Amino acid sequence: MEQALRQAGCVGVEVGADGVIYARLDAAFPEFTVQPDGARWRFALQWPVRASEAQREGWALLHPDAPLDVDLGETRMQFWGGVQDVPRWADLAAAMVAQCIRWRRATRQGDEGM
Repeated sequence: MEQALRQAGCVGVEVGADGVIYARLDAAFPEFTVQPDGARWRFALQWPVRASEAQREGWALLHPDAPLDVDLGETRMQFWGGVQDVPRWADLAAAMVAQCIRWRRATRQGDEGM
């Protein structure tokens, strides 16, 4: 998996002592984790916004293979797959970050900054 992430262009790929792989899609992207889960791998990404139940349900309608939950106060997406699914994960992660940014912007007052 480590090699597959590097070949897909991920940066900062590191394997922790517990076998969890830490990586980013690019240098400006948040870190995600990939860890073995039986015969599959569990990809996970968290974003610092708390998606509502309705927002998470709406996401699930569009992305049933990558559910969202709230973990430690942040929205987390999880996806189970293998090395062949790294491109799919990259697409899902980019879509999740874009959606979380939209949700956060929707909560701002008109005169609030970034």
